[in-house]
Amino acid sequence: MRNRLYDLPLVALMTLFVGCGDFVEETSTQDTPNRLDAPTVEEINNNNPTLVGSCELKDTITILIDTKSLANTTTCNNSSYRITVGSTLENGAHDITAIATRNGVDSIVSAITPVFITDTTGGIGASEIDGTVTLSGKITYDRVRMNKNSVGLDYDNTIKEPAKQVVVSLIGSLGQTLASTTTDDSGAYRFTSIPQETMVKIRVDAKMQKIGQGGWDVQVHDNTRGDVLYVMEGVFSSTRSSNSTRNLNASSGWSLGDGAYTQERTAAPFAILGSIYQAMQKVNSADSGATFPALVVHWSKSNTASGNGTEAELRDGLIITSHFDGKNNLYILGDANSDTDEYDDHIIIHEWGHYFEAKFSRVDSRGGAHGEGERLDIRLAFGEGWGNAWSAIATDDSIYYDSSGWKQGSGWSMDIEHERHNTPGWYSEASIQRILYDLYDSNDDGDDRLSLGFKPLYDVLTGGQKTTPAFTSIFSFVTELKAHTPQNTDLIDDILRSEDISTIDNSYGSTHHNLYSDMDIGDIGTLCTSREYGIRNKLNTHKYMRFSVYQSGNYKVQVRQNNGAGSDPDFALYKTSPFKTIGEVEEVMKGIEQQEYELSSGDYLLDVSDYNNLSLACFDISINLN
Repeated sequence: MRNRLYDLPLVALMTLFVGCGDFVEETSTQDTPNRLDAPTVEEINNNNPTLVGSCELKDTITILIDTKSLANTTTCNNSSYRITVGSTLENGAHDITAIATRNGVDSIVSAITPVFITDTTGGIGASEIDGTVTLSGKITYDRVRMNKNSVGLDYDNTIKEPAKQVVVSLIGSLGQTLASTTTDDSGAYRFTSIPQETMVKIRVDAKMQKIGQGGWDVQVHDNTRGDVLYVMEGVFSSTRSSNSTRNLNASSGWSLGDGAYTQERTAAPFAILGSIYQAMQKVNSADSGATFPALVVHWSKSNTASGNGTEAELRDGLIITSHFDGKNNLYILGDANSDTDEYDDHIIIHEWGHYFEAKFSRVDSRGGAHGEGERLDIRLAFGEGWGNAWSAIATDDSIYYDSSGWKQGSGWSMDIEHERHNTPGWYSEASIQRILYDLYDSNDDGDDRLSLGFKPLYDVLTGGQKTTPAFTSIFSFVTELKAHTPQNTDLIDDILRSEDISTIDNSYGSTHHNLYSDMDIGDIGTLCTSREYGIRNKLNTHKYMRFSVYQSGNYKVQVRQNNGAGSDPDFALYKTSPFKTIGEVEEVMKGIEQQEYELSSGDYLLDVSDYNNLSLACFDISINLN
């Protein structure tokens, strides 16, 4: 199998503490369950607490009350647990702990959650308790804004932004977690019923976590240091005898006097989380119950735009470029004086947009390099056009920028809505970004007289675009959007015409280009690829064959060059309903590629390409029942 960008390997996650300082980083083993939060009290009714927390799928969760195990256990479901204490607890202080067990043998124990029960308790801290105090504060981080011309970072224009929905823990003098919570959207946190005159410190994880339906789990790790979790800490000090406030700010690490990074870049992971939270909030504006699958962001000051994406290179920071790996991981550049992306919110949100496609919609794009004005494979054109448009939709800011260079003072920017029309068409990511943004925005200009907002686009992406029998492209998207909002058909066509795209009336773009051909089982079909517009992922480097299977059985698929020699044909086979990959064949063979498959009745797509990128390679396609 030849490597592709979205096939980059998943790096193991880590979770035990090592180290200290402004950044505390975490590491773990893979021999036991490695994800278990201290239980959080959801409510207390009649002295019976209901406890919730995060865990790993299918682990068995047991609750200890003051070292005594409850009779009832539960199974981790959807990465969380919820269990109600079955017996009435006496008034007073109790220590509650969770244990995760795997295969009846291996287990880990969570941190302790202290609880104080009173007759009138309606939850932790419902009444004042003698000998305790409240500790609260705000968590912020430095965000460096762009220069006024949208090229390069302006460190003189650094603002403090709230760290929203991040995990905050109260740490005792022995390193134990006394309590955990999350900040609200103003960056505020609050711990109640904390013992007086106790040495504690505040720890802030570069992690946003919300359990259950409508939740998320986003973490920022250092891929160059064993995939440790970034953490910011305060210093130990006494809670004293009255309520107190402790605010923490994650610094950019930049010295205006020196014109360089002279301290740890503590703000970077939190700035990345801030951009991702903004994207998730836009999704929530269309679907308040959306649940976001777990995502790990890998950022390091050593992450450079180099390498080929091997597992070893990713560990060394050679990440090719900022990208989503097609699974559960974002990799973000951080190489100062070359290319850093932590403050380039459109870059972060563009890459998160590929995560959204993979988890909420469908990704058919083959990935790979692409540039301005190129004619791209229709799947790549839509995926990249979507990513660009999404960054403007999520931020409500059409200026897309990427800082780079010496002191991050250079780079480039573009206007998503008004970028010049360079090679417009259905194969252009620039055309597609403008179309998608014009469909969304409230600014009528020229042929754009439509303002749909995000909800209809979301409905199509998570509905018809996800299930289309064609490859995902502007053809499939517009076809489904017209079906979803038929009253807007003429206005949609006006926007398309502004990009030199005539009326789209089906998901295959049949009236625009001979992208798809048709054949019957037992016949010979013909496809030709070319490098007229470039290699690998450009227009005409991939051609598609449609066929139907009426009798389930074992079939031989063969692709053979028919116009000379020198090609190395590859192909991928897909079933269209439900859409899924049957197999990919990418052996290094001259002139022929073949494979046998067990196929059930239904419709199929065959994607054919030439790895050797001949100027013109034509192939005979045969599909026969054995």
